[in-house]
Amino acid sequence: MNKEAKQIFELFTKNHRLKFNEIEKSLDIRSNLLVYHLDKMKQGGLIEKHDDTYQLTEKAEKMMPFFAHLTGKETGVLSVVIAAIVKGNKICFIKRNKRPYKDYWGMVGGKMVIGESIQETAVREAKEETGLDVEFDSIKTVLQEHVKENNQIKHSFLLFLVKLKALNEETQNTEEGEVKWFDLNNLKSEKIIPSDSWMIEKFFNKSIDIPAMVMEEKDGEIISFEEL
Repeated sequence: MNKEAKQIFELFTKNHRLKFNEIEKSLDIRSNLLVYHLDKMKQGGLIEKHDDTYQLTEKAEKMMPFFAHLTGKETGVLSVVIAAIVKGNKICFIKRNKRPYKDYWGMVGGKMVIGESIQETAVREAKEETGLDVEFDSIKTVLQEHVKENNQIKHSFLLFLVKLKALNEETQNTEEGEVKWFDLNNLKSEKIIPSDSWMIEKFFNKSIDIPAMVMEEKDGEIISFEEL
């Protein structure tokens, strides 16, 4: 997203609809240049025009909570679901082939996507990364993780640790890494991500409930609230 597009996008964080002259006045930009950038944003599926006003598309509305990250003003904390996939006294680990933690064994995990619950993310990631069919058991805990280098924090994660029960044992390696079962009672000799070992040891026999809710908007106004 170029500088002008970011400026236009930022205007729509404060306004649901804007006329051309309102955008022009706010940005102090030449008409022909503004037309060019609005057309580019329309082609990119970010802006749409209704009668004499512009507004964000559905695609762009989904980007709204991440605007500060998109513009480089802030670097956000990443929400990740970490899944302990177990069968009997065995736990399924993947040997990561990507940073961070490349070449370490660890639990399956991945980013939550819009519309997914914590449970749905865990089940999806388990299938994608290991080939296993699983059923959701429980949420164990929520915790923060920071990764530092040269005394500077370079990654921050908000982790949701869940337990999944495997319905079969036949795993498959994926582009994420090698997949293997380990004895839950004999993990200390393996090259496992330290935070994963710590989470298993500290929280495996606990569980918590995380309520969910949904609010519905229309034209910038909240029109309904529902507890899921």
